[in-house]
Amino acid sequence: MATINLSRRNFLRGAGVTAAAVAAAGMLSGCGPQSAGDGSDAPATETSTTTYEPAETMDVDIVVVGGGASGVAATVQAAELGANTLLLEKNSKCGGNGQLTEGMFALNSQMQKDQGTSNDVTFRQIISAEQEFFNYRINALLWKDMVEASGDDIDWMASHGVKFSGVIDNYHGLGKFDCFHWFEDGKGSNYIDPMVASAESLGATVMTETSALDLIIDNGQVKGLYAEKADGSILQVNAKAVILCSGGYAQNEEIMLERGWDLTYSTNNGIEGHDGDGLRMAISAGANDVSRERCFLREAYSYGIDFFATMSQTIHRGGPVLWVNEDAERYTNENCGHFVPQCVGNAVHTQNASYQIMSQEIIDYFVQANDYPELTADLDEAAEACPGENFYKADTIAELAEKQGLDATTLQATVERYNELCDKGEDDDFDKESEFLIPVKTGPFYIMRQDMAFWTSIGGIDSNRKMEVITAKGEPIPGLYSAGTDCCNLYRETYTMSIPASCNANNCYSGRTAAKNAYETCVK
Repeated sequence: MATINLSRRNFLRGAGVTAAAVAAAGMLSGCGPQSAGDGSDAPATETSTTTYEPAETMDVDIVVVGGGASGVAATVQAAELGANTLLLEKNSKCGGNGQLTEGMFALNSQMQKDQGTSNDVTFRQIISAEQEFFNYRINALLWKDMVEASGDDIDWMASHGVKFSGVIDNYHGLGKFDCFHWFEDGKGSNYIDPMVASAESLGATVMTETSALDLIIDNGQVKGLYAEKADGSILQVNAKAVILCSGGYAQNEEIMLERGWDLTYSTNNGIEGHDGDGLRMAISAGANDVSRERCFLREAYSYGIDFFATMSQTIHRGGPVLWVNEDAERYTNENCGHFVPQCVGNAVHTQNASYQIMSQEIIDYFVQANDYPELTADLDEAAEACPGENFYKADTIAELAEKQGLDATTLQATVERYNELCDKGEDDDFDKESEFLIPVKTGPFYIMRQDMAFWTSIGGIDSNRKMEVITAKGEPIPGLYSAGTDCCNLYRETYTMSIPASCNANNCYSGRTAAKNAYETCVK
């Protein structure tokens, strides 16, 4: 959906965007081919139900679908091993969400060794944090593989011309460990562009504006794929192995709706192209679909208000505000995203609708804490625009409820209860920290619906440690591999930022791993 950029300079341009907002861009990966199907969970089939008439045929060893962060890593690795490699990218240039990344996680890189910090963080610390957060429902071996290879991956990328700034930190204080390796100028292009150049110098063929359509499957084995070129002609690619790196499905409305996400008032901040083709094609080959058990990089915002505006980045982080659901009842600790920012989206999604309420006391808090004197003017402008029947101002709580369509009696009772807790300085209901218990007593009052801004889905195609795509029984599908956010299995329902850029590190690691195993099993 298009957004409305309100007119105030600070409001429009998003000056002073918080670290948590910047974090979203720093955690992403690449894009993939445009969707050619309906995004449904189709049963496994031996061949596509569509009949294609290829105008051209290519014979290669390995074809990589999607030229994002994982796809370029897979392509360079495959070409470096000597495989005849083809990279297909549906957009006019490679990179996808990899263009938005700012750096990558690693342990024991040469940069860390040169700085004398290689022993400051251990795998033990990392896996302890992740296992406990996920209640031991993650496969620690996948983490071990990725972390142990991460230092070498950074060095390998540098050998292929990837430009790093040399700064290694905890990413704006959001991470628990100093292991975030910044790209030069914080630009993902300093990763993507050199990798594409290296792939071509190694003999790989890179085709942009070419969308993968369907896999070619013969007797249960993937033998290549069909693709559509910019002129509409069909290309048949005969390959010994296919690596799916299409970057997830967050921009496929049908898949998202089927998984419980109403996109009417959502926005997507990622690069176009995350249409779920990797997931769709993998399922057609018999892959296990684990997308409902995996996560998104997502954040709360208000529809129609510039996501990157200072106001949006100030008020949608939780903390001192009051949240209520469609029944006008408070339902959680509003500071739930303090440790893991993605928990805000988790909490909001537990309700059919979620609204946050602000009073003059809360505005005063934000003005002082964020040095943001224009906040009231920006709130007034948003309320006046109210682009999605989602942002209102009123002099009383009853009037606020009426404007938003909530039960006034219930909302008044909720606010009274919340104010009692604020006066007491203890949140007996949901255990919010006392410093964030700011009362809702003095008008004007504001209410805004919490809509969802997506960047990417993370995970969906089940794969093993070799990045082979597997069935529900754990059996590899011959000739089919996946990498990046298409198949990331490091997390469950939440992307934790406590290990900064672990997702992007997995993009490189899984791309390289898929290419190595595809070469060893199918090509060599």
